[in-house]
Amino acid sequence: MQGTLLHMIKNTPLLYSILFISNALLVAPGYAEQETDDADLGTFIEPEAWKEDGVVIPPYPNADDLIPVEVDRAEMPFDFYIDAKNLFASPNSGVIRYTVMIESNSGAKNVLFEGIRCATREFRTYAYGTYDNKLVKARTSNWDYIHDSGAMVHRYNFYRHYMCSEYLIPNPVDVVLQKVKYPENFQVSGEHEY
Repeated sequence: MQGTLLHMIKNTPLLYSILFISNALLVAPGYAEQETDDADLGTFIEPEAWKEDGVVIPPYPNADDLIPVEVDRAEMPFDFYIDAKNLFASPNSGVIRYTVMIESNSGAKNVLFEGIRCATREFRTYAYGTYDNKLVKARTSNWDYIHDSGAMVHRYNFYRHYMCSEYLIPNPVDVVLQKVKYPENFQVSGEHEY
């Protein structure tokens, strides 16, 4: 045995060859696994871009179907009502659509058919009410950020308190109507951002 070992040490090229082959055999399985991992990375599929569901403009709201909605701005000179019969939540697109009537202290009324995209805190106005009680498609309709102040603060209140869940998805219609009928006490609840 000693003679053989001594012979191998003297014959250095043979020793290097044996070490190289044994290392190659040990490394080969890991190398093959690495190649497989790289191949898997090549099959990554990009998620599809967000796309909104088709929009159908509802009929003008009937007075009997309008329910009052409290907003967290006591100084607002408007009353807000939503059409309980035309409230649509789309879990697929993450959009909730509603018809709102805004009535001023002087009795002037504006009707809007709008949508809120919960995940991005955006709104879109699809249609406007006319003097002859019809909803007419808006000439331009883009997604815009919902601000928490200003004349149209109802959108923030709808987003924050009624329409969207804390998980930034639309609340089911029955949950929205329950929240509207039994609103939270804004003075007690405090504000928090999602």
